Amino acid sequence: MKIIYVFNKNFYAAVKAAYLHLKLDFPENLEDTINSYNEEGNFYYLGVDIELNEIYLLHSSKCNYILKNLLRGFSNLYNEEILIIFPEIL
Repeated sequence: MKIIYVFNKNFYAAVKAAYLHLKLDFPENLEDTINSYNEEGNFYYLGVDIELNEIYLLHSSKCNYILKNLLRGFSNLYNEEILIIFPEIL
């Protein structure tokens, strides 16, 4: 399964949630991290968790429900299971 942490405005919540999921230490220099993951529309692979799920970050300024439908449509096309998490709306 692929787990995608999506962020729009709250970059810190998505990165923190993804790093906690992977049991990684949160980066000390947040400015470098922001610059690394800030290009909109790119998937950033962070690693694999203990259950062998692939963890990704995605920056998007689109509406959450539209993005969720697009990602689910692509996952159906490629026969992949995905979990989409929007930490900023929790």
